Amino acid sequence: MFRTLGTPVPVIEAGQAAELLATRYALSGRLSRLPGERDLNFLVETADARRYLLKFANASEEAGVTDFQNRLLMHLADVDSAFPAPRVVPTRDGEHLFETVTASGDVHRVRLLTWLDGTPLDEATGGTSVAAQTGGILARLGRLLEDFDHPSADYALPWDIHNAAALGELLPHVDDAALRAACERRIDRFRASVEPRLAALARQVVHNDMNPSNVLVDDAGQVAGVIDFGDAVRSERVNDVAVAAAYLCRVEGDPFAAVVEFLAAYAAVAPLEDEEVMLLPDLILSRHLTTVMIAHWRSALYPENRSYILRSERRARHMLETVANQPLDATLERFRSACSAGAARRTG
Repeated sequence: MFRTLGTPVPVIEAGQAAELLATRYALSGRLSRLPGERDLNFLVETADARRYLLKFANASEEAGVTDFQNRLLMHLADVDSAFPAPRVVPTRDGEHLFETVTASGDVHRVRLLTWLDGTPLDEATGGTSVAAQTGGILARLGRLLEDFDHPSADYALPWDIHNAAALGELLPHVDDAALRAACERRIDRFRASVEPRLAALARQVVHNDMNPSNVLVDDAGQVAGVIDFGDAVRSERVNDVAVAAAYLCRVEGDPFAAVVEFLAAYAAVAPLEDEEVMLLPDLILSRHLTTVMIAHWRSALYPENRSYILRSERRARHMLETVANQPLDATLERFRSACSAGAARRTG
């Protein structure tokens, strides 16, 4: 399950990428490398001011998974052409992806996506509500994906909360004893009290990484785009909610203040079952567990990319070492109230 995250980002020079861009898409322009966890990404800027995202999939990623990600974007374009997600750009031959082989013999699937303009929510100013915007667009996306299916949607993804019990394999990579103990407690809690209840929950394809950096807004503060579908997977629907909520937790002050606002906005568009809400506190903490475990493992593998890998670790560590040790009954009631308030707006 951890193979893809343990395989280096593809090594392809900008010149080789530009040649593929020209031969396959009849496009040329300036290529700028972008940060990424496992894929190699280039921003393409053409002379006539068009912009694209050229992606080289990690060599260890199964072909079906890359196809799944593309088909998901194609599905969104079909069912709601107004939904602000990247579009798949076909090659000159009409293919939506193709393979290339590097000098080392590695095979990478290549695809081109349209570029979405906008400011990431976590960088936006002018009173834009990060929590409310995230809740609304995530719920809308979830409804659009309810009927989408693909043979590779069920692949084993380490970032999927459903697989949190398997993170015990990474415990030796957490050097700090106190943090390692906190992670172990959370894994035990997941196995005993969360995992047995997941089977009863609704499952579907989900975005699985709706953090504020992946939601773009325009100058008026309205959602202009949802990006980065690289962690999409079929999982429990509520896990998608838990992932987004985890990114909204605060280190200073009330850790769940923004989460409450987010849940009300989500529930105003799409309902959550009571059992889903009941599990939310544990699922949010399980996402923080995933962040810490994978970050510590991968930062040791790739020290040159340490700052990017550890960008969310501080918040996750705080939640595991501090908030996870506090009674969460009051938090659960706040979540329920927020969902009820949102549902009231949805029904009239």
